[in-house]
Amino acid sequence: MKNHGKGPQKLNVFHQQCLCKLLHITYLDHSTNEEVLKRAGCTRLQDIVAERIFRLAGHILHCPNHRHSKTAMRWTPAGATRRRGRRPNKMCRRTFQDDLGLVHLMWNEEEDMALDRSY
Repeated sequence: MKNHGKGPQKLNVFHQQCLCKLLHITYLDHSTNEEVLKRAGCTRLQDIVAERIFRLAGHILHCPNHRHSKTAMRWTPAGATRRRGRRPNKMCRRTFQDDLGLVHLMWNEEEDMALDRSY
């Protein structure tokens, strides 16, 4: 998952704090985040969210073309201009394409992988 601002970092901090409370680890124990995750037997929350996003995208890409979710992933607004002084809206498709770029995949490759169930 791409680091979209401070949101994923804040989620990871909250996750670490909760794990420390559950495992009764205080700051006096001087445990690193990796040690806490290893003791808890889990991964970073950011990685879990990224995996679920890719699973959802694979599910949507595998759906038939008439489904609304697949139409939304392919939709591009007509005359995609923005009003002056405003930041352009980022659609879910664009965000997903950016995330795919981080793992060196292209949109068409992901569609082919979703349709080919042998992966």
